[in-house]
Amino acid sequence: MLKRIEELIGTDCPDLPSLLDGLPVGVALLDNEGHVLMLNKALEAMTGYTREEVRGLPCRHVLRSRACLQDCPHGKDAAPGVGIETDCINRHHRKIHVRITPVRVLDGNNRPICVLDVVEELTALREIEARLSQVADHGQIVGRSPAMKKILGLVPVIAQHDTPVLITGETGTGKDLLAESVHKASPRSREPFVRFSCGPMPSELLDAELFGRMQGPDGKLKTGRFQQAQGGTLYLSEIADLPLSQQSSLVRFLDEGTIVPVGAGKPMRASARLMASTAESPEKLVQEGRLREDLFHRISAIRLHLPRLKDRGEDLGFLLHHFMGHYATRFKKNIAAISPKAQRHVYAHDFPGNVRELKNIMEFAAMVCSGDTIRTEHLPMHLTDDAETEAPVRPVEKSRKAGRKNTEER
Repeated sequence: MLKRIEELIGTDCPDLPSLLDGLPVGVALLDNEGHVLMLNKALEAMTGYTREEVRGLPCRHVLRSRACLQDCPHGKDAAPGVGIETDCINRHHRKIHVRITPVRVLDGNNRPICVLDVVEELTALREIEARLSQVADHGQIVGRSPAMKKILGLVPVIAQHDTPVLITGETGTGKDLLAESVHKASPRSREPFVRFSCGPMPSELLDAELFGRMQGPDGKLKTGRFQQAQGGTLYLSEIADLPLSQQSSLVRFLDEGTIVPVGAGKPMRASARLMASTAESPEKLVQEGRLREDLFHRISAIRLHLPRLKDRGEDLGFLLHHFMGHYATRFKKNIAAISPKAQRHVYAHDFPGNVRELKNIMEFAAMVCSGDTIRTEHLPMHLTDDAETEAPVRPVEKSRKAGRKNTEER
């Protein structure tokens, strides 16, 4: 049959199998009844079957796709040359995302000779799309202000490289979430994201926590954060809190890619992307001698600054409703709105704790709210304590005032 097809195609194609094997995409050569005549090498690797094993079988037994049952591209109503995206199950029971495009081969009299099923694997593309979509999931950093759109637009680009990243911004602006977002959008996303807070700690214990420790007579390694983050990302929160000796070890890692565990006689290779953050100006930290200048220059090759919540324009309203919806779902409540007066109390607050504080406020409000609208009485007390103190009124006036208050809340 193959020889006959080669003859019908013409003398310009003396060796069809070799031609198909040279293609970088999978190809199944089918007869007009949909039986397999051959697979090229790319499709053999994709499916796990050899061309000899499947010759003569219906194509649905080889590609094993959902489309074979629901939307076969060889159907009578299928448009010629139009591909479909679907899943195939290969010989090893692995699900593969593919695009299948049927190409009908006709002779000089416009009669069908055979069909070429072109099969493109989309698994790698889907994994990249999934990593990027995770950046906007609940628990990840979000925003609509120009400043945040610029930062979020940089995340997919920054994520594709292993260059160190320094994130600055006040407490509660989302530095930890931004670091994790970069990790999740990167090729390292399947490997660990390890966070370490650089708080006060005895020097030797800190070395062991970061770089590991050789212990016991056989020299067994107790892993530190660098070993735990192998292949992934190590994120150091408030890096200026590290003593200068440990900062020196970080400089060596960034220069040589090696660390020295406590008790080890020689350096050890480490493969982790380093990210760090600080709530203070790094230039000021360098001037004060709390951050080594050489470390600062190495970790700030990529530098991202998160602005205060009050400087993020429309993000305050956007995040307020974002967190309200998130916690309404989490607490299984039908909260759909926040009253104008309660919203004014929120907007008037200065938010020294930035986004984290707003998140906590909306979590509390959603937790105590018993209706479908968050009102003033559902807000934490520190937001309403600054309200004007009302003068004492007679019972009748008080009743009327209560009525006006309820009207405003509605």
